[in-house]
Amino acid sequence: MTNDSVAENRPVTFDKQGRMQYHPDYHSNHGKPWKITEQNYLVQNYDVLGPEQVSLALERTPHTVMAKAWELRKKGVMPPVPTKKKRHKREITPNSEKF
Repeated sequence: MTNDSVAENRPVTFDKQGRMQYHPDYHSNHGKPWKITEQNYLVQNYDVLGPEQVSLALERTPHTVMAKAWELRKKGVMPPVPTKKKRHKREITPNSEKF
């Protein structure tokens, strides 16, 4: 058995808020410094796509993406949170047939 097959068999886990936790198959940039292009992508797409989609695109955890967005907003690089933004409420209901 190789190390690659171990990573493939590792289940995806979520925290109490429903955010995906670190998984080597999805978060290959975990712990690496942020590139300027990644920060630009975050600034341009965070409010449009949301932290989960941006995290998958950048291959970082949702928590890391949200922390970076907070940091960039605090520095004034990213605009403040839109006041009229419709907030997505995550529903975690396994075996639910509501769609």
